[in-house]
Amino acid sequence: MERQRKLNPGQRLALLAALVFALLPLFWLLSTSFKPLFEFYLHPIQWLPNLPTLENYRNVFYPYIDPAGFPQSSSWRSIFTSGVIAASATCLSVGVSLMAAFGISRHRAGGRRTLLFILSFRAAPPMVIAIPVAAVVSTIGLNDDFSSLILVYAAYTAPIATLMLKSFIDQVPVELEEAAMMDGMSRWQSHFFVTTPLIRSGLAATFLFIFILCWGEGALALALSAGQWVTIPAQLVNKVFSPHVQSALAVLALPPLLILGYFLQPNLSRGFTFGAIKN
Repeated sequence: MERQRKLNPGQRLALLAALVFALLPLFWLLSTSFKPLFEFYLHPIQWLPNLPTLENYRNVFYPYIDPAGFPQSSSWRSIFTSGVIAASATCLSVGVSLMAAFGISRHRAGGRRTLLFILSFRAAPPMVIAIPVAAVVSTIGLNDDFSSLILVYAAYTAPIATLMLKSFIDQVPVELEEAAMMDGMSRWQSHFFVTTPLIRSGLAATFLFIFILCWGEGALALALSAGQWVTIPAQLVNKVFSPHVQSALAVLALPPLLILGYFLQPNLSRGFTFGAIKN
């Protein structure tokens, strides 16, 4: 058994700097979520709240009066809406992308440039396609329902999911599927009952990555959402004059990602390095 190599002082310092760089924004967000509104405008900036309060979190779940004196609605619906839309869009995107990845990897569907054509759709920034997509969605009458955002998110993230899943499928020897077909399986059965279980780590990594993209997307949500169907990014924009509520809502947006990552953690480390090892 190899002895674990100790980090030298320079490596420890670099690791500490990386941790500070990664965790400082989270610390600042958590700290500001407990600040009363007047502390947001104090100079110099207060790193910790002088008078911590839970009123900001209460305003997320109950209506309140903003600093300008206008009544504001609660924001808890945006958490529920984001969860439903992100989970549905992710399942649809990964499901469709898995079949596309099998077609490209195993059957060379469309030729060598198929994947490039698929990725070209993802090359456009969300803000560029937001207004045209909103016009199309409004024309077909889906602008007041979850279905519009679910379909658009699935279509917008499918190219990335296809690219990731294809790289995982490429690492599984095709001979395993051929052996299964010799034992009586059909081609599609060999895909889903032989190869798919072997890339479950890659599926987990892809699912989490696509879910994060759907959960945090804001441009398309602002263009397509209407009425009460507002996601967390859209609600954060709506609360621009209530920074104390913005901070609390942003903190409440983190636990779903942390919980999902915790349950998928056993597969993530292998999934993110699956394509780095050649057979």
